[in-house]
Amino acid sequence: MESHRMQYLVGIGGWEHEVLDSCLYPRAGMASGEKLAYYAGIFGAAEVRPTFWDETLSSHDAREWVEAVSGAREFLFSVKLHRAFTHRREIRPAMTRNVRGILQELARHNRLGALLMQFPYGFTNTGASRHHLVKLAEVFTGFPVHVEFRHDSWQTPSLLSFLTENGLRSVSADLPRVRQLMPFLTGQAGDVAYLRLHGRNEKGWLLNSMDTRYDYLYNGREIMELRRRIAALSGRCRRVVVICNNTSGGKAVANALQLASALAQGERVAVPAAAFRTFPSVQELGVPLESVVESVAEQATLFTQPGLRSAI
Repeated sequence: MESHRMQYLVGIGGWEHEVLDSCLYPRAGMASGEKLAYYAGIFGAAEVRPTFWDETLSSHDAREWVEAVSGAREFLFSVKLHRAFTHRREIRPAMTRNVRGILQELARHNRLGALLMQFPYGFTNTGASRHHLVKLAEVFTGFPVHVEFRHDSWQTPSLLSFLTENGLRSVSADLPRVRQLMPFLTGQAGDVAYLRLHGRNEKGWLLNSMDTRYDYLYNGREIMELRRRIAALSGRCRRVVVICNNTSGGKAVANALQLASALAQGERVAVPAAAFRTFPSVQELGVPLESVVESVAEQATLFTQPGLRSAI
């Protein structure tokens, strides 16, 4: 497939982190839907994080997300599967109905990018684990399911074939170089590559603190390394979704903007004024968004016009 037909969708791991009020959004006190509308004018994808914790979310919530991003033509959601499925290995009918309802609603509006199954470090490559994966694949058959492993016991030559046989796709996760963590492999099963960038904070990961674990800002050299890895996928799939999950301190915002610009061959992009003030590294990417757009509604209109949204 020719590289110019590749679709790059860059985003961060969730749009509702409190820290984003000071480094992404134009003002404090914005409602969730208003934040999402603004976010979708900047980025091309988002992970839905509340579905990992809240089992009551349903298709009603998905309809609200769809309405919020109506001004962004190519925007896609990745729905993070509830931890009961991935961490406790439970498959409950009521929760399954809610998740499927969310996925069906997003798919109906062409807004579903993936169902993300992120498994913990303790989910090792055993017969019981593979059996659980097969059951989950059956429960969510028909949806684009991407699987992230943390333990390097899954690093086997047969992994991609196992996933493919069960209608599953891989996630390439950039993790610190810590012993027995899954290495960053940019192979993929299927026509969509899904990359999650967690940062490379080895000390924070070993301390096992959520705030320090994802407290990492990729430097310019690392951004170029990631760009090369992503560009190398151009002949092997039709879409690459890149999620910056180094959300501590809002650092994912800066790195997502840098990657989007790099994937657009350095084309200048509109940078949210809050990010422009917070992160010196993004000031060279373009002008503050609010200097050319006066309202969230006007921003949504602007970014639906061809050529203005670049590769973000």
